Amino acid sequence: MKQLKRVVKQLPGALQGNKMKTFGNILFLTGFFSMGLFMKSLIIGAHKPQNEYSYKDYVKSFNSQDIEWLARNIYHEARGESWEGMLAVGVVTLNRVASPHYPDTIEGVVKDYKQFSWYWDGMPDTIRDRRAWKKAKAAAAAVLFNSDLSVAETLKDAKHYHAVYVDPYWADTKNQITTIGKHTFYL
Repeated sequence: MKQLKRVVKQLPGALQGNKMKTFGNILFLTGFFSMGLFMKSLIIGAHKPQNEYSYKDYVKSFNSQDIEWLARNIYHEARGESWEGMLAVGVVTLNRVASPHYPDTIEGVVKDYKQFSWYWDGMPDTIRDRRAWKKAKAAAAAVLFNSDLSVAETLKDAKHYHAVYVDPYWADTKNQITTIGKHTFYL
């Protein structure tokens, strides 16, 4: 690289004879090396197993309050769930935002009186599991920016859910849609 810089500095009026040949060889080798790196990335990428989510697929620096509150809700409500289970919690949260019966912001829905146990249980809401937090942020972005999710179609009108190991008083008054992971979802 140093040799290339030195040759480029000498470029004006100096491209003749051996220097021109050297400069041409350097350009050829640089291009050949770049092509090799490009091909290597293609080959390695082709054999790399795909995760069901990738935080890098979404904008890392996205600091919107909406995505932050949706990710918090997904993290605290479904941190141990599958990818689909995390998406499902996000879909229900957004369904509530769209409903006239709930606040019209994600933060408002999450903070709505006694709607999500993690927010109202009096315990600290510290994010301790960094991997689960990244996955929750990826799920929040997926729900916000991808309206074609199959789970979104399944839970199109769902506004309620509960963990399968509890029996809330309201469950008999709602129409059950499905169970995804450890949560049962209702209209």
